[in-house]
Amino acid sequence: MRIRTIRPDDAGGEAVRRAREAQHALYPPEYDAPVLPIDDEIAGIVAAHSLIPDAMHHAFATFGVLMSPDLPLTRRQHEMIATVVSAANRTRYCSLSHTEFLTRVTGDRPFAEAVARDFRTAPIDDRDRAMLEYVEQITRDATGVTDAHHVRLREAGFDDRGILQITLIAAWFNYINRVADALGVGHGTGEPT
Repeated sequence: MRIRTIRPDDAGGEAVRRAREAQHALYPPEYDAPVLPIDDEIAGIVAAHSLIPDAMHHAFATFGVLMSPDLPLTRRQHEMIATVVSAANRTRYCSLSHTEFLTRVTGDRPFAEAVARDFRTAPIDDRDRAMLEYVEQITRDATGVTDAHHVRLREAGFDDRGILQITLIAAWFNYINRVADALGVGHGTGEPT
């Protein structure tokens, strides 16, 4: 990590602890155990936000809300999106962690690794392929999204709420990938390098 972080048990860490607890309550169960050795409370992506606890809370609460089971996408689809965005961005920390979370969700490591390597050759159905092609377009160049992408998503069975959820998850992971890469998340302890 290229910046210092604040642990919840550090002096002045009360705001960090409260922010972490509030946003973590929204997380799916696959996130309960960290992906070691790349993620911990010193060098992980949540810790990277610890100098601004309100930003931590709002950024990760948004993430938690987008993973809600009350929304159209499944947990498998959430993690496929996160994995494809992170792989397209070549973000090591997020690629490793979300391939692991996809493995936890599906119980199928070869499947998760196939999605991370190249979703086009992974064993997915046409619905998920349409979703991931859209996600990749958002990641590579969102200005290249056309009406045809949305027509394809609708033909694959996604309604407007589902399309919005796909878009927001992909955009959120593009944000978090940039933060991880810029701050060196997962590359060492909470001491600036």
